[in-house]
Amino acid sequence: MTKSSADKAKNILIGISGGVAAYKIPLLIRILKKQGHNVKVILTDSAKKLVAPDVLKTLTGFPVYTDDGENYDMAHIRLEEWADLFVLSPATANSIAKMAHGIADNLLSTTFLSLTCPIIVVPAMNTAMWNNAATIANVKTLKERGIFVLPTATGELACGAVGAGRMIEPSDISEYVTLVLQKTNLQGKFSGKTICIASGSTIEPIDAVRFITNSSSGKMGAALARAAILSEAKVIVVSGAAKEKLPEGVELVEVNTAKEMREAMLKKLPDCDIIIMAAAVSDFRVEDVDKEKISRETNAKYAINLVKNPDIAKEIGEKKKKEQKLVVFSLETSGGIERAIEKMKRKNADLCVYNIVEKAVGKDSSEIAIISKDGRVFDFEEQEKIISAARILELA
Repeated sequence: MTKSSADKAKNILIGISGGVAAYKIPLLIRILKKQGHNVKVILTDSAKKLVAPDVLKTLTGFPVYTDDGENYDMAHIRLEEWADLFVLSPATANSIAKMAHGIADNLLSTTFLSLTCPIIVVPAMNTAMWNNAATIANVKTLKERGIFVLPTATGELACGAVGAGRMIEPSDISEYVTLVLQKTNLQGKFSGKTICIASGSTIEPIDAVRFITNSSSGKMGAALARAAILSEAKVIVVSGAAKEKLPEGVELVEVNTAKEMREAMLKKLPDCDIIIMAAAVSDFRVEDVDKEKISRETNAKYAINLVKNPDIAKEIGEKKKKEQKLVVFSLETSGGIERAIEKMKRKNADLCVYNIVEKAVGKDSSEIAIISKDGRVFDFEEQEKIISAARILELA
């Protein structure tokens, strides 16, 4: 846990409604507790059949609040005063409908109506229910009221069907929790806009099996995608090789080489409002790729000639329209922030994110400076990449 997260431990109230995905909530509680947060739980009667109250009590260290608990009439007031954030997970179609229409017929829905803290809703239901016009309208209503409604995953559902509606994983939910607790101004900021993010690392083949590449986990690209989703933008990610899994709800375009990334980014450029070049693009490629596997038995020495790859960010900077914004990264081993400022000007970028290799690559945290086109520099101490992503989009 980084210093930034430890210093900002909060009181998180989780409402569990009667969806099968309720069995995953103990893992979410463990993750949030590990981050230093205090967690309390409201459990509906339907949810009690899916996850045992005693398990939740043991994990949280607090009593579990239910409809048949003590002091029911005042519990919703006490919990409202205690909570810094409310997470409804899983949020069934029924619970979403109740929230949208102000129905207060149990402790969970009554507490919801009394809340003044930020609210995250994590949907989980059958595909047909998720795609139903009533659910779509209810979700729209919640978003219009400033509630964060997270995307669903696509996959096999409890009923055996395959489609959208599956609850995203607890590890993903915890990332959004971190974002919302930062009290960013991202809610609805880019609604109706499209953000395209280049992420991961490109690879350049040497022969049939070998290649050269750059170090990149894809963590920053994934963090930027989550922050963009929270802003309600349409999110496109053009990704090379990456260890970090991208969040649900993005349009993914997979590429391998720098040339492929260039082609994909330029194809998407006309439809994008913000372009973020967070990928580790190989500056060079092999001039003559061997179609066969190079054998050390027949080659005592083997020379590789490298040629420059296209500068994707520079080309986008030259071709983008006045209203489009370009964000570039300057990952350096030396040269300082002056090198990043020069890079931003040369590529006609609107923002440049400066960071240092040893403090960023492969890590969950980073120490960045964000440079704006008008010359302002915003310095940030070491913080989780998900928080850095929010700061970048706040300034975009």
